[in-house]
Amino acid sequence: MMDYRESTLCLGTTDKLHCSNCGGQTHSVNSIITYGYYFLEYLPIVPIKRNTQVHCLQCQSIVDIPRNSTDLSLIFSNFALALFNKLRLLSTFSGSFLIVLFLSFYFSDEQLHVRQSQTHIDVPKVNDFYYLDYQNSVGDFRPHQKYRVAKIVDITGGTVSLVYGNYYYPLKSTLSNGVNLGHTVSDDYFEKEWHHFSYSQLNQLFQQGFIYRVIRPELNYIGRNRSAYMIDGNVVTEPEIVEKEWRYVPGKRQNTQAMAFLKSTHIEDRFDKAFELLKQSADLGYAPGQTHLAELYLTGIEGHKDVETAVYWLFEAAKQGYQPAVEKYRVICQLEEQCQIEDFYQALKETGASFTIY
Repeated sequence: MMDYRESTLCLGTTDKLHCSNCGGQTHSVNSIITYGYYFLEYLPIVPIKRNTQVHCLQCQSIVDIPRNSTDLSLIFSNFALALFNKLRLLSTFSGSFLIVLFLSFYFSDEQLHVRQSQTHIDVPKVNDFYYLDYQNSVGDFRPHQKYRVAKIVDITGGTVSLVYGNYYYPLKSTLSNGVNLGHTVSDDYFEKEWHHFSYSQLNQLFQQGFIYRVIRPELNYIGRNRSAYMIDGNVVTEPEIVEKEWRYVPGKRQNTQAMAFLKSTHIEDRFDKAFELLKQSADLGYAPGQTHLAELYLTGIEGHKDVETAVYWLFEAAKQGYQPAVEKYRVICQLEEQCQIEDFYQALKETGASFTIY
């Protein structure tokens, strides 16, 4: 429904007219604007009509001036009154202008979020947060609830692994507020089970609206010796110890140096140097180094693609109870028809490895 109200705007005085009652020539000129209000209680949205009245300051009589009257031309022949008459258009359309401005800002901001999300979908990273809309779900994803959070926990080759949050939200705003308030920091917020997707599947879910926003948290220091991932200045992951008490671990130094090379995009031969260091780390038996070396074999960077060798190093790391290697092996096994994951678990048990099956 539309609500109608009038607004009176005083434009000034004129001495161009004679009052029919008393003959006085001094009149106050008022513009009467009738507005239509849609939903917004005090904001004029649509100007329905506009009338001009003159108020005799001597006898106080009020007269409406017809739109095509010569009296109207006489009134606004005065420069000041003519200027005020034009300026009242700003008041007339102020509501509509504000609504258009708000919508323009809203949609430009939404487009920025869409572009940022598409960039993160194309090049995903561990700890990216996915905001999910179950009203736009398809296939095996049924809209039992509305909004949910997921997080990338692993990227193995071309497979991205997500964990889903255990909580659902009724509105997009409550989901965002929940993340900013630190809900995701809780140990039991995310499920333990990993869900695997290819890059193309994630992009398809994004285009369908199931993934409606992707946010990449930033790693920041939150204390003297602790760091955490943050979104808009709010901690969204459990804090981690930045520096632990030093002790010598064979292969650890080479792995650290290799990861630094991989991040140094300005170094041309960074992949070759990282590969050499990770090979040294893996040969020394360092489980993270063995896992990172397997990742290089899987991605095929600089011609080193070799799935069989990648599986070998993942198994070597898994035998030490290194859970990320167990998970990555499971991802690869799901992609290979001949692979039986039970055989992998049995082989680990025979070595006495301690690991968890989610």
